[in-house]
Amino acid sequence: MTTASRLGEIVTALEAVGLSCLVMGGHAVRYFGLERNTVDFDLHLAPGNWGELPSLLGRSALGSGQPLIEGPSWRPHAFRRFQVGCLPDGREEWLEFWSSNHLLPPFAELHARREEGNYGGRVLPFLSLPDLIRSKETERARDWQDVGVLEEFLDARLLNQVAVGTTDLTAALARLRSRRGFERALQEGLFADRGQVGQALKRATLSFTQAYLLPFLETTR
Repeated sequence: MTTASRLGEIVTALEAVGLSCLVMGGHAVRYFGLERNTVDFDLHLAPGNWGELPSLLGRSALGSGQPLIEGPSWRPHAFRRFQVGCLPDGREEWLEFWSSNHLLPPFAELHARREEGNYGGRVLPFLSLPDLIRSKETERARDWQDVGVLEEFLDARLLNQVAVGTTDLTAALARLRSRRGFERALQEGLFADRGQVGQALKRATLSFTQAYLLPFLETTR
């Protein structure tokens, strides 16, 4: 069994006992196209079952009537982890739950803009790509390496949507956030319209995006 199919099995077992979640962490990174070797399963749990989480896990197919081993947590009110297995090479499998994350909005908002796709043999719900990027803005260097690549993926999506007419150019320019994305937009002549560049600058919320757009606006005068 692959780790992707194992994740599908885990989500199915959670849903069977009424636990709703969104996939985040390494498996979400892999879903969006960046290969990561991970044996942990990171999930953002819907509110409402945090207190009874151990008993629900015990009643699920993961526990088969037995409580799972719960590991230590530095913030148990928001983050809990449970061992769900052990791999042939001796590595432990951990199921890690967030009930809230200071980097992210409430679950309902995350769920409303989730992305669903085939992964591990079934359709799974993932954090949207922008939300996944935000969740990776931590103190860990590895997370920031992920952010750099995921931002390029996000920009490529935006520009592809512009090319097929499903995204407004001004909105796309206002959301670009990687050097590669801006270089592609420049090659495709997307900064030629001063009005659109100006509107994109007004709508941009990231200082990085604003810093890239401003010179293009000035050179069109």
